[in-house]
Amino acid sequence: MDAQSPRRLNILVLLPFLAKAALSLYVMRAMRERGHRVVVAYYLHGGGGYTEDPCADFAAEGRLVDLSTRRGDEGIKNLDELVRERSIDLVLQIGSPAAYAQLPYLKEMHPRLPIVDTLYIRAAHVLSYCLFEACFDGVIVESRDMRDYLLSVSAKPDPCVRIVENGVDLNRFAPSTREGRNHVVVGFIGRMAPEKNPLAFVELAEQLQAKLPGASWRMYGEGPMDGAVRERVAAANRAGVAISFEGHLSQPGIGYAQMDVLIVPSSKVEGRPNVVMEANASGVPVIGAPAGAIPELIEEGRNGFVLAPGEFGRIGDLLAGWISDPASLDRLRKTSREIAEARFDAVRMFDAYEATFQAFASHSA
Repeated sequence: MDAQSPRRLNILVLLPFLAKAALSLYVMRAMRERGHRVVVAYYLHGGGGYTEDPCADFAAEGRLVDLSTRRGDEGIKNLDELVRERSIDLVLQIGSPAAYAQLPYLKEMHPRLPIVDTLYIRAAHVLSYCLFEACFDGVIVESRDMRDYLLSVSAKPDPCVRIVENGVDLNRFAPSTREGRNHVVVGFIGRMAPEKNPLAFVELAEQLQAKLPGASWRMYGEGPMDGAVRERVAAANRAGVAISFEGHLSQPGIGYAQMDVLIVPSSKVEGRPNVVMEANASGVPVIGAPAGAIPELIEEGRNGFVLAPGEFGRIGDLLAGWISDPASLDRLRKTSREIAEARFDAVRMFDAYEATFQAFASHSA
């Protein structure tokens, strides 16, 4: 191997379940394409409210491992066997509750093996990390917001926290042509779950429908709150609100092509949501809540605005202005795509992940 060539790593990834469009699988497939040998292990069957990804590509290579029946001592033994048989250079824990209790034992058996956690949002996994952080050699986060939060709760005097900003495949998204419209389509794309706050989007539509007869509202997504959201949308429809619930979206680009602006009403438990970047790549500006890393993504007035979903007056004024002056919205759509090209390219993300993995793995070389 050339002295300048990157080291080809054997990476073991621990996932709670296999979900389509998961960032973790997206990144691991890119690492495999770059020559790294990736083993994907998972603890639960089903997609946890998401559409399941069978990971047939990893299975075909013998690199998909079902850990659903491997708990306790048997699970620890199985991890030890995986590390030894696959000559693992790096273990990535990505949201698997069952893995946290096993990893200290794995670290004891393989003290030089780097074990790295990945924390996207301020959720229960942060508590699990804090309970078991002695066995982790570092943590990967996506934003300054998450880094600062983790440093504030960590018991380690100097934990190794690396920021790797996520990105999207710009080739999968392209601005649509929507000139000549006399109305604005306001959209929501996301998981139907409390942290994404989908009911706030419905409430926004209910509050603004009378003020904005030139607006219609569309929702895409699935998740544990699916039934509750559908019921609320049906009630809004009976009250004359022009809102539709489209459910699961296999190709997000289709949804962005049908809207003029994306609302991201997330609660404070939020990370660095892909939907903001995907929307911008599609030439769609975003009105996002001041939650998590959303403010880090939005350049006010260029690719969107940071507003809480309950700021009905200010959001209504923005939408009304775009309805009356479509050219102003067209300008915003153009700069949204420009910002996506400058800041959100997935290739930059893959480069950063690869460099980070190399840095952690170098400790065991």
